Amino acid sequence: FDQKSPTASHKLRTMPSRRSFAEIGRIVCINYGKDNGKIGVIVDMCDSMTCLIDGPSVERKLINFRRLAFTDIKLPIMKRLRSSLLYKAWTEAGIDEQFAKTTWGQKIANQNKRKELTDFDRFVVKTLKAKKNKIIAKKVKELKAKK
Repeated sequence: FDQKSPTASHKLRTMPSRRSFAEIGRIVCINYGKDNGKIGVIVDMCDSMTCLIDGPSVERKLINFRRLAFTDIKLPIMKRLRSSLLYKAWTEAGIDEQFAKTTWGQKIANQNKRKELTDFDRFVVKTLKAKKNKIIAKKVKELKAKK
């Protein structure tokens, strides 16, 4: 009987830190505060916890990494790029279109669409869902009856 510590036989895996995803040009989504849901780009790294971000929908400011969610999209820019040049690079790279294609972008678009619904629109959605569920239940009942 060989007694080994659990860590000796298994290599411990560690998740990469937020710092490893944070790089100049990385597209980020703000997940807290008045700019919640807006996307921007990291323009400069200030220290291990903050960075300078900028973007068409976000004013240039320092922000903590805890208030950011990193995306897989990267914009090839230089450090401390001026806002006017950044906006030009942003439109040339089609960042808004790239983000809208991601599931994250689609989720935010659906949330915004739901926020703009009126009472009548919500009622129409509810009745259509009820009709759809009724049709599905009818088909499931038919399939069960065949077995």
